[in-house]
Amino acid sequence: MEYGTTKIPAKGRTYGFFDLTVTWFGSGVNTGSWFFGGMAAAIGMGFVMRYSLIYLPLLMIPWAMVGWIAWRHGASTVTSTIPALGVKGARLAGIGEFFGMIGWPSINTFIAAISLTYVFGQMFGWPTYGQEGALWPLMLGILITAVTQGVIVVIGHHAIKYLEWIAVVLLIILGIWETVVVLQHWDIREIMSVEMPAAQHSTAFYFDLAFGFCWGWAMIGDFGRFARRPGGATVGSWLGVNLGQGWFMLVGAVGVIGVVLDTGIYDPNASDPSSIIASLGLGTVAFLVVFFATVSTNVTVLYGAGMGLIGAARPTSPRRMLLFIAILQLIMCFIPLAFEQFVSYFQFFLGIIGGIFLPMWTLVVLDYFVVRKRRVSDDDLYAEENPDGTTRSRLGDWNLAGWISAIIGLGTFYTLNYGLTDIAATTTAAFPAIAITAVSYLFLTLVAGLGRETRLSAA
Repeated sequence: MEYGTTKIPAKGRTYGFFDLTVTWFGSGVNTGSWFFGGMAAAIGMGFVMRYSLIYLPLLMIPWAMVGWIAWRHGASTVTSTIPALGVKGARLAGIGEFFGMIGWPSINTFIAAISLTYVFGQMFGWPTYGQEGALWPLMLGILITAVTQGVIVVIGHHAIKYLEWIAVVLLIILGIWETVVVLQHWDIREIMSVEMPAAQHSTAFYFDLAFGFCWGWAMIGDFGRFARRPGGATVGSWLGVNLGQGWFMLVGAVGVIGVVLDTGIYDPNASDPSSIIASLGLGTVAFLVVFFATVSTNVTVLYGAGMGLIGAARPTSPRRMLLFIAILQLIMCFIPLAFEQFVSYFQFFLGIIGGIFLPMWTLVVLDYFVVRKRRVSDDDLYAEENPDGTTRSRLGDWNLAGWISAIIGLGTFYTLNYGLTDIAATTTAAFPAIAITAVSYLFLTLVAGLGRETRLSAA
């Protein structure tokens, strides 16, 4: 059964601690993490290690707090945003989750299709990615991947849970295999001290991409609500995504630096797993594992996209909406072909979703834990509508303080990221956007008193 935006009952809480750890580990060990690690290797292995071991775990704490909200109320991601944005305002958050999530498969599917071109090349002698005439094998790879993951997401969250367990085993084997091969070829001290070509971007630039990459996992609530206990929704999810994403960033960086040691050339467009696997000579099995890993990640993302759209449109049949998502992603997976370089599309996408989720998660966590001090009831979140379309919830249709702050935060991020790039290269665009969103919301709610009545009535 798919619950849509309704509260998950006790019998529907089917995810244990390790189910959620494995789900998020499987999502974290994805081709995008590998590719991002290969990109970040441009500023050295030291940064990638600090990011994976220190920065990433810290970044994901607010994200895991959203999982706690979802567990406490059995609430989807969209429902969890109601206190900060209002009942009707949260529907717009659903649209934001939908757009953020529906774009991820286009990235991961493209990378999986690259792997399939190598499989086709070894099986049928077809041209592989980067060779002349490789467009049609690449398009066939995109089609196969998109159809496979579309079928699984329509089946629902039970199929996703079991798929993740299988994917994790295969991905652990692949990650260890690739790491061993690299370390057999090159000394770890060589990898740590290699002189990379002059980086095109600053450390701050990669931090901004990282926020889009990390906080863009908007389906945290959509899976956290199935947790039997709060530890699974928070610690289990946090542990899984950190182990998976942090490890595969390191694997991607190590692979790219290994290729640099061999050839003396660093090409971020060749940071995808398939190009590295081909350089290391790991063979067909490794390519097929990359394909399978991509599908396992994309089904969780597409499920989140479906839940976002369900939260916005409130359809009578959640499964029909998942079918619509499956068809739509099939079309969108071909979008990267319109860009001259895949790395340009990757950076463009992360910049866009960073602007959406930075203010959203800042507001959700700040409103729930600081302003309302967890004084939110299920009745507030699941109140039915009156016949005239108004809500019966004491939280109100719109939280103006939340939306004003969200717009200010989003404007700050996009202005710095796309306009005042010299400033963002030093300060990042993310940290000022978070700070301004938080300060404006605290001022509007606690000082100016905007929305004070709804806070007190819901207390």
